[in-house]
Amino acid sequence: MNRIKMIFAVIAMVGVVLNADAAGRRTYPCHRLAQAPLIDGKMDDEAWKNIPAASGFYIFGKKKFAVEKQTSFKAGWTDDAVYIGIRAEENSPEKLKALGRDGSPLYQDDSIEVFLFPLGAPNYMQLIANSAGKRMNGRGPETINLLDWKAKAFVDKTEWLLELSIPFGVLMGNPPKEGDEWPVNVARNMSTGPAEERNSSWPFIAEAFYDVDSFGCFVLKGEAGNNVVAEEKKLNASYIKNMRDNIIKLAGVAGKYEKGLAKKRRGESLRVEAEYLRRTWGQVVKLAAQSDPDFHELRSATRAYVNLRSRSDDCVVGEMMEILLKD
Repeated sequence: MNRIKMIFAVIAMVGVVLNADAAGRRTYPCHRLAQAPLIDGKMDDEAWKNIPAASGFYIFGKKKFAVEKQTSFKAGWTDDAVYIGIRAEENSPEKLKALGRDGSPLYQDDSIEVFLFPLGAPNYMQLIANSAGKRMNGRGPETINLLDWKAKAFVDKTEWLLELSIPFGVLMGNPPKEGDEWPVNVARNMSTGPAEERNSSWPFIAEAFYDVDSFGCFVLKGEAGNNVVAEEKKLNASYIKNMRDNIIKLAGVAGKYEKGLAKKRRGESLRVEAEYLRRTWGQVVKLAAQSDPDFHELRSATRAYVNLRSRSDDCVVGEMMEILLKD
């Protein structure tokens, strides 16, 4: 047993819950819900209001967060079931692949895979649902009927959403109680690109989504208070730090492009592009200077600025080529 596994064994024995990123295993506070949410795929009812969202999905096999299309989820429980709501960023919803029917291999579609291993269960349960809300039982008891759990999806202009209702009887574990810790993985399959982000997951997974040793953890908690912002900051601390570090690093090279982008443009298209890029670099520098930037602003910037350097290089080179060709 390696050192990290020994640490987790000790944690399990003493019942101590550590911050996920500090110990290398992500931990999610799964709060008791005041009421069961309406399963319609929209995640807009009161039940989800104070439930923290976990984000920062890792690209499969890489210790690297997805940049262009991130995923987040919320989870909660009642006496009867566990509920999970997922938001999957998607700027091309018309390209979503949802060809599978109930019971078919939905991991080939744009889909979410959820792995749950409650205390007392003989093994983990794998449940899959696609962007049309079709369901598939992966690994788990053969006696479980698809009708025993619910999934509803909703496709919007910039994301698709999925809500799941999974009765505890389906999971075949012990009756849930506060303090229980479950190994969990929430993973995403994506067909719309970019290719590098085809598969991603909330815990870092190197070999297979079903690698239990790499799962994150749900800790069953009491009802959430009104501190959802603070909980989300703690929950997503490593992801927030990664985004902020990248923005600061990007801001550090802003000066490299200042002179080139400030030159008077001869072509209209290059002039418009240069003006846009200059404004954008200014936004990067401004955001990098903030000591506590807004999470959603950071996320939006991380996605928007992914090609900023390459676009700036192309613009500067384009101006040079234009001068050479016209002189």
